[in-house]
Amino acid sequence: MAEPVIAMPWGVLGFLLALGPLIFVHELGHLLTAKLAGVAVEEFGFGFPPRLLILGRWRETLLTLNAIPFGGFVRLRGEEDPGIPEGFAARPWPWRLLILAAGPLMNMALAWGVLILIFLLGVPSSQVRVEGVAADSPAAQAGLQAGDVILALDGVPVERTEDVRRLAQERKGRTVTLRIQRAQGVQEVSVYVRPDPPPGQGAMGVIIASVPDYSRMQRFGLGEAMARGTVMFGALTAQLFSLPARILLGLVPAQVLQPAGPVRIGAEAGEALRTSVEVGSAYVFLTFIALISLAIAFTNLLPIPALDGGRILFVLIEAVRGRRLDPRREQVVHLIGFAFLLALLIFLSIREIGELSRGAGP
Repeated sequence: MAEPVIAMPWGVLGFLLALGPLIFVHELGHLLTAKLAGVAVEEFGFGFPPRLLILGRWRETLLTLNAIPFGGFVRLRGEEDPGIPEGFAARPWPWRLLILAAGPLMNMALAWGVLILIFLLGVPSSQVRVEGVAADSPAAQAGLQAGDVILALDGVPVERTEDVRRLAQERKGRTVTLRIQRAQGVQEVSVYVRPDPPPGQGAMGVIIASVPDYSRMQRFGLGEAMARGTVMFGALTAQLFSLPARILLGLVPAQVLQPAGPVRIGAEAGEALRTSVEVGSAYVFLTFIALISLAIAFTNLLPIPALDGGRILFVLIEAVRGRRLDPRREQVVHLIGFAFLLALLIFLSIREIGELSRGAGP
C-alpha cells in the first residue's frame, strides 16, 4: 500500500503551512517582549543550529535559517550574565517572567483568533451516518447499509445521533419511516423499533455516528463568531491545561500524553490540509492549527528545563527566595534539558519515519 508515500508531499506542505507560522508567532512573542523590556535580541532563528544561512537583519537582530527543523529560538544578550546592562539576566524578574511567557501566550492568542476565524468562515453542519448494521436486525431486514445518511425519522429532520436515539426511544414497538440518502439518491425505508433489543444492539440494530456535512456550512457574524470562538477556546484550554491533574486523579489514561515528533505532526497536518482541499473548506486545517497552537503553548509551559516553563520555574523560585540562583548553573541545567529534548525529537523522528516506511510497503 503506497498511501504514506503519496501523502509525503502533503505532510511536508502541511508541516510548513502549520508549524512554520506557529513557531514564528511563538518566537515573535519572545522577540517583541524582549525589545519592549529593553533587552537586546542577538538572533531570531528558524530551526536549531548549525546555521545554514543568514536571511537578513532587523536592527541588531540577526535573522537566520538553521539546519535542524524542529523549532526556533530567540538568542537574547546576556542570558546568564546580570552584569550586561542590555542583557536578559539584568532585568527584574517580572520582566524576565513576561518575556518567557510571551511565546506560549502568543500561541494561545493565535489559537483564539483562528477559532473566531473558523466561525466567521463557516463550520459544517452535522449529519447522521450509518456505520454498521447488525445481522438479522430490523435495520438489516429494511436494507440499511453502512454509508447511508439518515435525513429524517418519521418526517422529523435529524442532524445528530442524539436526535435519532430520542425519536426512536419515543417510538419503541412501532415501525418508523427513515428518509435516507445514498449514492443512488434519497429514498425512504420502514424500520421496526424493537422494545427489547438484544444486548449490545440498539432498538433498530444500527450503529450510527454524527459526521460533518461540508455541503451545509454555518457562518456567523463577527459578534457571534467572537462569542462562539471564545467559548470554544475556553473549553479547549481548560481541557488541555487540566490534563495533568486529570491523569493524576485517574480520570484520563496517561497514554494520552504520548509525545509526537515532527514527522507525525507533519503527517497529521498534511492529512488535515488534504481533507480541507477535498471538502473545499478550510475548517479542518484551521481547526488543526488552533489545536496544535494550544498544544505548543501547553508543552512549552511544562516545567521542563530548556522549555519556557522550565525557565519560568527558575524565575518563580527567585521571586519566592528574594534572590536568583547562579545563572551559570541554571544555564547548565537548561543545556542538559535541551540535549535531552533534542535526543527525544531525533528518536521520535526516526521511529515515525520507520512507521511510515513500513506503511508504504506492498
